Amino acid sequence: MSQKESKSERNKRFAKIWSLSRSDAGKTQEYMASGLGVSKKTIQNWEKGVSAPDLYEGSEWFRVLGSNPMPYYLAFLYPWLFDGITPEDDDQDIEQTLLFLVKNMTAVEKREMLYLMAGRHGSPWYSLLQMFTAHCHCSLRSRVTAARTILENYEMDKACGAMVCPDNVQPDMKMLHHAVEEGKQSVFNQLSGYTNVEVDLDD
Repeated sequence: MSQKESKSERNKRFAKIWSLSRSDAGKTQEYMASGLGVSKKTIQNWEKGVSAPDLYEGSEWFRVLGSNPMPYYLAFLYPWLFDGITPEDDDQDIEQTLLFLVKNMTAVEKREMLYLMAGRHGSPWYSLLQMFTAHCHCSLRSRVTAARTILENYEMDKACGAMVCPDNVQPDMKMLHHAVEEGKQSVFNQLSGYTNVEVDLDD
């Protein structure tokens, strides 16, 4: 964010998170008010920057929408990198964005990425990349079906000692189970996506 940006300007951009994500998901303000248990006026105030949701409400916003919050928060925090960037943008901008993401990955995420790109699993990275790209263009229902198959295959191969790279980095199974279940529930609720963001109110 620019140091010259005023607080009111930041508030407007923060409010854009709610209005844009709701619009992208094709949901009305009435729908969000009902799903969050607040008034339509509250939703309007959030989207205008008059007031803002707290951490829990912000997490619930994306759960009700069935959307991934990360692109919207990244666009707010680093608009010069993530605000509407597309594959057609300048190669230098794309490289800068990718380097930023890699730099801010956790150590585990970097090991997982390296395993996908250079692990001795038998699948070329470029082929995997095309598969992931095609997968993300499919409907949520199709993605959940594929993910459940992969999850079950992994668990059966592990139990049978048939893993390809048993000594290499392994997936976060708790997160994977949760993602599949959240995706399934979003399909039942006729949503186009889901989020893995969780807020534990007991902590």
